[in-house]
Amino acid sequence: MPPDPKASQFGVRLKVARTLRKLSQLELSERSKVPVAMISHFETGVRANASADNLKKLANALNVSLDYLLNRSDDPTPRDGPVQAALLRTLHDAPQDVMDSVVRIAETLMKQERERSKGRE
Repeated sequence: MPPDPKASQFGVRLKVARTLRKLSQLELSERSKVPVAMISHFETGVRANASADNLKKLANALNVSLDYLLNRSDDPTPRDGPVQAALLRTLHDAPQDVMDSVVRIAETLMKQERERSKGRE
């Protein structure tokens, strides 16, 4: 279904993300706690903008970044998940050698996990 010509870029992005995840407006409403009528209004252009709170709820429910929904990025990957936020809080003043160590540890752990997964196949 083509985007509604009256919809804002936000409304178009919202509909694209929702349909790619095979969610109905009702299902997105239930996940995000944003009223289904409001989601419909965004997607059809009746309402052009969402509040910051509703933007965050919709982005989280769709697992996309706010920048993607706001058409500031074509990358839908969220950058502000809980793990990333915790790492940034913890390491915000860390010297480069500490950051390098954290990256090496993460790479080692992921390599070990991949090897364990192969052993289970």
